[in-house]
Amino acid sequence: MEKTNVFRGIFDSWVFLIVMVSTVAFQIIIVEFLGTFADTVPLSWELWLASILIGAASLIVAVITKNIPVGTSKHKAQHHDGYEPLPTGPELA
Repeated sequence: MEKTNVFRGIFDSWVFLIVMVSTVAFQIIIVEFLGTFADTVPLSWELWLASILIGAASLIVAVITKNIPVGTSKHKAQHHDGYEPLPTGPELA
């Protein structure tokens, strides 16, 4: 989770590539050719570009949020009424 390069290793998994290519292809087919079935209208290249840029903005947000420093304390955080929360996940082992 501490890595900030969101593109590292993106082409290493052939399964990921197949899923991504098929997802993009099916989105284009549905929007451009199956408008009556999916209740969509074909997009101009400007709208396609805008939708790609909006989607790519999530990568920028991911890099920004991963670089926000989070303070760690030596003591476990206590609930406001003095009780400690029940352990969950790996803390149970």
